[in-house]
Amino acid sequence: MTKRWICLLAASALAFGTLACYPYYSGERYFPRAPRFEPTHPDHVRLLRYAPRRPHIQLGEVWIRPEPGMSRRYVENSLRARGAALGADAVVIVEDRYFNRYVARYSWYGRRYYRERVIVGIAIRYR
Repeated sequence: MTKRWICLLAASALAFGTLACYPYYSGERYFPRAPRFEPTHPDHVRLLRYAPRRPHIQLGEVWIRPEPGMSRRYVENSLRARGAALGADAVVIVEDRYFNRYVARYSWYGRRYYRERVIVGIAIRYR
């Protein structure tokens, strides 16, 4: 019984440690039945606002929650890098919105509030 609790405690500590190191502001996930491809180079991934007319396969979803200090170029490159990790040729932006809730950001000059934003895209690969 004691070994079981020690193993459970070690596994939960490992899980929480892994989640603490993971960057919370961006990510990607494969769609369950999407085929897997080798990663592509981020410079070859295009950002699109509309789905292309060419035949394509949807690989997964990429997202980022930009903060006020992040530049447009950083956000775009982050989306390209996440799409490239899935093996995408392009990322179609499907959602770019602000939430009604405010988030506090602390720095040396005090607390600032800003509205949380999320940008979501679908990573696609051309056939």
